[in-house]
Amino acid sequence: MTDTDNDQGQPGWMNFNTAFGLGAIVFGMVLFIITPDQVERPRLLFGQKPSGLDPDFFPRMVAVFFMIAGAWLIWRARTLREDNGMAALDGEAIMSVLFTIGGFIVMAFLMPWLGFVISSFILLAVLSTFYGNRNILLGLLVSAGMPLLFFNMLRIWLKVVLPQNPIFPDFLWF
Repeated sequence: MTDTDNDQGQPGWMNFNTAFGLGAIVFGMVLFIITPDQVERPRLLFGQKPSGLDPDFFPRMVAVFFMIAGAWLIWRARTLREDNGMAALDGEAIMSVLFTIGGFIVMAFLMPWLGFVISSFILLAVLSTFYGNRNILLGLLVSAGMPLLFFNMLRIWLKVVLPQNPIFPDFLWF
């Protein structure tokens, strides 16, 4: 991004940076509005909350940061002269990004039925195969190990509630 007055890119304040800034503001507003319905509340202990912070504090803070970043990008778009490099992407790059986004969407829908570990395993195995994994054994080890590591780290150390495997609810760590 440059602030110079050479003739590259679109002049004026309405360019793709403005569109991304507006998108960030809208995403932040939606995230801020839906957060209370999406965050599970801890149980009361003797009528008191177990900690001083609300569980929706950090998601709402991220939403506010999205809105601030979007407003900053719109403000900066007034003076930026930049070519839209995304318009020059080839079909393979666009397909890779869409496949990855689709994989995460499928994972989000599978997670309530399969649990965090199994749905993450499926996602990692499919993505590593799609992106050209040549060592199947290593790919399976990483696909199994990373979800188990993150599940245990989030569940045991950070006390985050994650969907468990409904088929084997007390099997191993997941």
